[in-house]
Amino acid sequence: MQKISCGWQLCKVITYIGKRMWTCPQCGRIFEKANQPHSCKRVPLEQHFKDKQKAKTLFDYLFMRINSGIGECQIISLPCCVHLFGRYDFLAALPKKDRLEIRFTSDREMDHPGFHHCVPMSARVFKICLDVL
Repeated sequence: MQKISCGWQLCKVITYIGKRMWTCPQCGRIFEKANQPHSCKRVPLEQHFKDKQKAKTLFDYLFMRINSGIGECQIISLPCCVHLFGRYDFLAALPKKDRLEIRFTSDREMDHPGFHHCVPMSARVFKICLDVL
């Protein structure tokens, strides 16, 4: 692990999969870009699932399957949604009353009847959205 100077403070830079990643010194979240704009605020995970038992059941199953089939990840509960973080931030879950909305990025456009959105975020990155019922 290497330390570099970022403005007024020292920031940790770590490497994942050959990429240099930046860790926010306040909240510990890891980003691809140094000084990535974000909110350091966290909320209790239970807050996302209040009165949303079906979404909680789906999320627990998804989390278990990812941990056992893809690799260990941690839960980061933000005000907007729940992120799953492994070697990088790879999935956002938005609990709804009767479903779980999943958002992830891809380096290519994907067309599937189960996706309700596939929108370009840049020339090389697409945001994919789907509902898990």
